[in-house]
Amino acid sequence: MYDIRPNTIIGFHGCDASVADKLINHPDDIKISTEKFDWLGHGLYFWENNYTRAMQWAEEKKARGKIITPAVVGAVIQLGQCCDFLDSKFINMIQFYYEIMEE
Repeated sequence: MYDIRPNTIIGFHGCDASVADKLINHPDDIKISTEKFDWLGHGLYFWENNYTRAMQWAEEKKARGKIITPAVVGAVIQLGQCCDFLDSKFINMIQFYYEIMEE
């Protein structure tokens, strides 16, 4: 299901400014999401090479009253094991499991 990827990428995480501060200054206190609606699984989500999209996501959360001050944190991420949705075999896998869950 997963491939080993030697790539290093730049990722951007949209969040509230208070969360950005915690990520930068207190990384051991990071809260990893474990919500049922985390459609790609539990964890911390990043937009690959896309600061603008991360900020848009944070601004959308502000508009819905979920955060106060939109912010973005950048990170250098060593991919290792990942599910690459730019790879057709992973796209096909998602479609397969989506259809199973729809039944």
